[in-house]
Amino acid sequence: MATENEQASPVAEAAPAGGPAPLEVDEDVGSDTDSAFGNSDGTNSTASIASSIYQYRTENGRTYHAYKDGKYVMPNDEREQERLDLQHHLFLITFENKLYLSPAGREGREIRHVLDVGTGTGIWAVDFADEFPAASVIGVDLSPIQSPFVPPNLSFQVDDIEEDWTWSVKFDFIYSRMMTASLANWPRFFERAYDGLAPGGWLELADICPITSDDGTLNESHATYKWANQLMEGCKAIGRPFDGALKYKEQLEAQGFVNVHQVVFKWPQNKWPRDKKHKELGLWTLENISSGLHALSSAVFTRVLGWSAEELEVLLSQVRDEIKDTKIHAYWPIYVTYGQKSY
Repeated sequence: MATENEQASPVAEAAPAGGPAPLEVDEDVGSDTDSAFGNSDGTNSTASIASSIYQYRTENGRTYHAYKDGKYVMPNDEREQERLDLQHHLFLITFENKLYLSPAGREGREIRHVLDVGTGTGIWAVDFADEFPAASVIGVDLSPIQSPFVPPNLSFQVDDIEEDWTWSVKFDFIYSRMMTASLANWPRFFERAYDGLAPGGWLELADICPITSDDGTLNESHATYKWANQLMEGCKAIGRPFDGALKYKEQLEAQGFVNVHQVVFKWPQNKWPRDKKHKELGLWTLENISSGLHALSSAVFTRVLGWSAEELEVLLSQVRDEIKDTKIHAYWPIYVTYGQKSY
């Protein structure tokens, strides 16, 4: 997917060799910089839930989880919750309205216990619980931001997935989505997941890697390139890589998972592709990233890299303009990796 010239940059290196073929460019697409969605500049635990977990950290006008304060760099406020629900729609388009890709529940084996890691707003868990009413579904997150109105077979817990797992059941399916830059030790997570699965159970991860291009139209002359590389450096500095999905397949295999598969999708940054589905994905991705730029950047740039809020906003203003430019054929690689615990 990456061209030979791109291999020198951390951003370009996120594109896997032998991945999906380059997308065909729509030469007739307008060069206007307006979004089809309008401008949206992103200006019950395993223990008892203490009231302190609702006393969120406030920083740069955003709120962040209070439980294990500082561990996760994305905010949890209403703006971010709305973006996460929009992102759920992006995944449904990508997966042809399926919630996941692995054979879990589709191979004649009943799903009884399910764990959604990093459930966020809980929207995936709600949809899954509705689709599998006989399954008991648990969604776990550091933030208690989920709706109280859920199917009877779904419960949410505030907990840290990096601590020892204390669930008494073995799961038939463990799902994790968009946990980029969330965990410091992915092999340890895969070990816990393997131990937490019932024999024959499945683990599936859907995750994003840094923005790139196949034709060099995104390069070091762009503010977006600088932003993406700084974001990667900041995540690396706190030991929580933004490109961890590149190693998921080999790490699953090293842990002992069998039937390991990996599929790489592309989310175009705007409507530049000719293909109708990818053009639609591009429109939604533009909205997703435009509204999420501040959320993605604020803690990493100011808390980790030492930028001022004003310096960050200058950069983000430039990035907002560039990500709408249809002459830049950028996209985000989406890795879906799944494997099975042997019987």
